[in-house]
Amino acid sequence: MKKRALSVIYMFLITLFFASLVSAVKLMNDKRIERNQIQRIQQIILRVLEIPTQEQTSEQELSQLFADHVKEIDVEERTLYIGYEQDGQTIRGYALPVGGPGFWGPIQGMIGISPDATRVLGIAFFKHNETPGLGGRITESWFADQFKDLPLHPIEGDQNIFYLKPEGTAQASNELDAITGATNTSSAVEAFLNRELDFFLKELWVSVEEKE
Repeated sequence: MKKRALSVIYMFLITLFFASLVSAVKLMNDKRIERNQIQRIQQIILRVLEIPTQEQTSEQELSQLFADHVKEIDVEERTLYIGYEQDGQTIRGYALPVGGPGFWGPIQGMIGISPDATRVLGIAFFKHNETPGLGGRITESWFADQFKDLPLHPIEGDQNIFYLKPEGTAQASNELDAITGATNTSSAVEAFLNRELDFFLKELWVSVEEKE
């Protein structure tokens, strides 16, 4: 009986040890994953605001660069990031989280907007479930680069700020190339980006100007 009790206690302690070890490893990994996610978002915000970073920037250096040049504020229940020049006072631009439903799931991105809210500085899509080689091409540089310097005020008679046209047919200043073979993804991006940019111009931008 005593021997059996010792065996039970031994198995309990072994189980407790390995369970604690697994929990500790998971906790460390969760914290590391969280840090990596924060760092990734910081890199994206700096990129769309055209704030240069070094290729081999350490995690600490990146965090410091972000702290020196970016301020996070809440406007109309939305998060907005204000980028500053080297002097820490002159506004370089605004970074706005954007997102909406894609073809296979939600798409998330970040868009940089000029200080006077007249053009796009840059855009990056960092989370999606779109098909690789088709809708997944929204993360490719050729697609994102099209948005750089896009005017943010609709052409007279247009409802949208921009349109995604079949690749190779874009002509007007507010027309960009859609992704060939990914009509649904292109339509989704066009819809939610126009909606988000319209909201920024009519709601967020007005609120920011009033605060300043």
